[in-house]
Amino acid sequence: MKKNVVFFLIDGFRADQCYGENKSSKTPNIDSLIKNGIYCNQAISSADGTIISLNTIFSSKFQFGDAARYQKLTLNKNNFLEILKKHRYHLYGAVPNMTSFKPLREYFENENNEYEFNSPLETLSTGLAERITQILESKELLEPYFCYFHLFDLHRLREGKKSIGIEKFENEKFGSSQYAKTVSSIDHWLGKILGKIDIEKTLVIITGDHGERIPFDDKGYSDFQPMFDSATKLGRKHVPKSTHEIGGKILGKTKNTIGKIKLSYSNTKLTPYEKRSRDPYFTLSLFDELIHVPLIFSGIKLPQTVISQQVSSTDIFPTIFEAIGLPSIDSKIHGSSLIPLTSGNSQKENPIYLHTMPYEELSSLDSIGIRTSKYKYFRQSRNSKKNLHIYDLKKDPYENKNIAKDHPVLAEEMEKILSELISSSKVSEREEITKDEEEKIRKELKKLGYI
Repeated sequence: MKKNVVFFLIDGFRADQCYGENKSSKTPNIDSLIKNGIYCNQAISSADGTIISLNTIFSSKFQFGDAARYQKLTLNKNNFLEILKKHRYHLYGAVPNMTSFKPLREYFENENNEYEFNSPLETLSTGLAERITQILESKELLEPYFCYFHLFDLHRLREGKKSIGIEKFENEKFGSSQYAKTVSSIDHWLGKILGKIDIEKTLVIITGDHGERIPFDDKGYSDFQPMFDSATKLGRKHVPKSTHEIGGKILGKTKNTIGKIKLSYSNTKLTPYEKRSRDPYFTLSLFDELIHVPLIFSGIKLPQTVISQQVSSTDIFPTIFEAIGLPSIDSKIHGSSLIPLTSGNSQKENPIYLHTMPYEELSSLDSIGIRTSKYKYFRQSRNSKKNLHIYDLKKDPYENKNIAKDHPVLAEEMEKILSELISSSKVSEREEITKDEEEKIRKELKKLGYI
């Protein structure tokens, strides 16, 4: 009998709030999945943004060059979902109703396959858990099935807003930060959903598309900016409407200036890791807090093990296919199944290609690089001599000391590996996008704070 698959992708889920000594969230349901399955302790996303990461996961290929600038999910011919369909799998799911996710939604057989991503965001606690449960309990759900659920519960924090519907978790026992408490809430609802799944015949996957900042002392960039609420109300009441726009811009600049001064003073004694935790949420970054994600495979009586070897998000679908007994995709991919590692076997570690999610306009923060289990190397995407970073991940796991200037030979070696990886890979096909879709995507990204 073919096995079912339920894939939860928690947007912005970083590894240290899922597993390990720094975890402060309370996650009994996720803990149970880890205990009874495979946990990858060094799973690395290829990017700090959603669409690049999803394109990497669903193609099992790194996104090079222009492919990294795609703003829409790309599902090429003979992709993993197509292969699942050929093997008589039924595809279901629920994802945000964003234009970028349209190619994925078109594969789903259930009509209630999208939810509101903005104003207000639909989260597990405000109806999404019920929607997912309805899908899994539906009489129209045919086996074997593959279900993909993209959870946006953590995304409000990236937008500088408080999480929705976690009042019961606003307690220190559920975490030391707003982020950790939100993870505890997610776990609570996952427990209710998992109760509807026959774990004996279902492969469950949980991962993140990228990590996230958790501001030091739970005080982020916006917390240091003055509010000026009284001044704003007074100005709107007594100043001509024709001057409101320019007045708002002046007030905004003043807030930013004062905020930066207060932030700089507060950051005086902090480490580089602690300081960058307070960067604005959409600051491009390839530091591990933005790309180190959890990766869990559980159910169907999988071996119970923790894989400590560095693995990539490109390995997810090859592992799914081997776990459920299907042949892998018939083309050159960067990922490979992790099942052999569960028997104590080792496999060659390949460097993981890294790319920031580019802004709409070119930015000096656009970066590319590679990560091995020992070193992290990245630099400006358009100039190999600018913004060089190297970190010794064994000695400096929080990436506090950039050793690039002190190790020029190592920088040359890492750049050579990066260049060879890029030159040996074909550019991914691009999902066709109309001008209308492009404009819709732009507006959606603006709503979410990316633009």
